[in-house]
Amino acid sequence: MKTIGIICEYNPFHNGHAHQLHTLASKCPDALRICIMSGSFVQRGEPALFSKFDRARWAILGGADVVIELPTLYSLGSAQLFGTGAIRMVKALSIDTLSFGSETTNLNTLIGIAKRMDCESTQNELRNYLNEGMSYGTAFRKALGSEMLSTPNALLGLEYIRAGLKYHPDLAYIPIQRTSDHHNKTINQELSSGTALRQLITTATPLDMYSALQVAIPTPILDDMTHRITTGDYVDYSRYHDMVHMLSRRISASELERFVDFTEGIEHLWLKAAQQPSWESAIEQIKSKRYTYARLQRMGAYLTLGITKDLINIAMQDGPQYARLLAFNDRGRQWLRTKHDIPLIQKWAKAPTQLNNLGKSMHHIDTLATDIQALCFHNKGKRIGHTDYTYTPQYIK
Repeated sequence: MKTIGIICEYNPFHNGHAHQLHTLASKCPDALRICIMSGSFVQRGEPALFSKFDRARWAILGGADVVIELPTLYSLGSAQLFGTGAIRMVKALSIDTLSFGSETTNLNTLIGIAKRMDCESTQNELRNYLNEGMSYGTAFRKALGSEMLSTPNALLGLEYIRAGLKYHPDLAYIPIQRTSDHHNKTINQELSSGTALRQLITTATPLDMYSALQVAIPTPILDDMTHRITTGDYVDYSRYHDMVHMLSRRISASELERFVDFTEGIEHLWLKAAQQPSWESAIEQIKSKRYTYARLQRMGAYLTLGITKDLINIAMQDGPQYARLLAFNDRGRQWLRTKHDIPLIQKWAKAPTQLNNLGKSMHHIDTLATDIQALCFHNKGKRIGHTDYTYTPQYIK
């Protein structure tokens, strides 16, 4: 059975995502479309706007056949960690093809650049630029002499290929042309960005929001998403920001040093900024060329979830220890019977008995991520914990 992997966040699911899935269905009608999706926290370094359970259902309704959760240790990572964790999941599930959105569909060019990323000369230049205080993306773009790295998705696409060359050399690729602007914050086109949709949902009036969502969200999903918004089943980011700010005030510099990305003495600046009246003002005080907004957001998430450098190093070395099934349809149901290199988890409570120590740590972090996201929902009645344990993978016929 031919399989196509799509590494995604669907934060939230919109027409651009449906366009990719429908394009793949048209190009490869017999291939199974398997989504490796971030769970309760995303690479922006914060909880996803909607629960992973809702987003997985929308993915199936939007054209996917199976949705697997990418463990939080990888979904929160830098482009390299995110890409490596996802590709190793693709390999463990014996997925033979990867599709991703890209500003260019010239595969030879993409592979050529990806091969240069680990060259000694490129790595030396990268280190020099990083030592000058540049962010990872900017430093890599200059080291490679490529403007193709100017958008987050371009960098992720190259990191997928880079990881594929190392961990899954037989992997084939289908880049899909991106037509929306990743940074565009206005809903003025059919293929609006996730950034624009998140801003719309968190700031617009109900009437303006619904009319805009009609343009940007696939019809089979629109009513369901609108219902979730109306009932407050989505994140109030001010609650999460207060949580990070509170934790920043109660921790010491020596404790901060244990967590991912707290290096170069930034823990002292972090503690000083924690005396600001809000997390937003604190992060503005720390932000620099080297410590971008996204990186600082991830550091806040590492602190909140207790993700240490030691744990990330082991996760980077050993890769994902399980694949958690979130949703599937009739086509995907057949694939569930195939054998994989890692356990396919359907019942969360029983999972630890199948896992080693790293797998149990991943399981704990994934559970905590879902619990903290739920605690941030607008709807007080939805702030219950341990919903991972009561969830059954959704079978959508």
